[in-house]
Amino acid sequence: MSTASLRAIPGGRNDDDWAGATDLQMIEATSAAVSLFSAKWKVDLLFLLAAGIRRHGRLLDHLLVSKKVLSDALKALERDGLVRRSVFGETPVRVEYSLTPLGRSLTAPLYALWEWADVNFETVLASRREFDLRNASVPSLQDEAPRFSAAFQVRRQIAS
Repeated sequence: MSTASLRAIPGGRNDDDWAGATDLQMIEATSAAVSLFSAKWKVDLLFLLAAGIRRHGRLLDHLLVSKKVLSDALKALERDGLVRRSVFGETPVRVEYSLTPLGRSLTAPLYALWEWADVNFETVLASRREFDLRNASVPSLQDEAPRFSAAFQVRRQIAS
């Protein structure tokens, strides 16, 4: 791994205003990595699986999502090698999901992203409000839809 991938990108470079091959490689690799978890519910599932939630029904208890959408998201994570599906020959059949070592390795960058959001997201929201006021825009209600079950939200409130 080059040191270029470990540094913050400096602003104000003036190399004739052209991005270089290293920039292109970083963009492509980062976009590919982000696409692994950018679809709705994938981040939620990665965090829940990292927390030890393993059964399909229990994951469903935490999220406001249909069984089909949950199954599709889990299959996509399994296809990418981030999640392992284990079937136990019991009656009734028991299915559990867990993070693979590759999936577990993704929790560190996700945690770092959470830390960034925890520090900076109020600034992002203030910027959005200022932009909307300046441009007479109507804020999107899409981000305000509940994502988590009522029981999960209550547990979150009790913990804080």
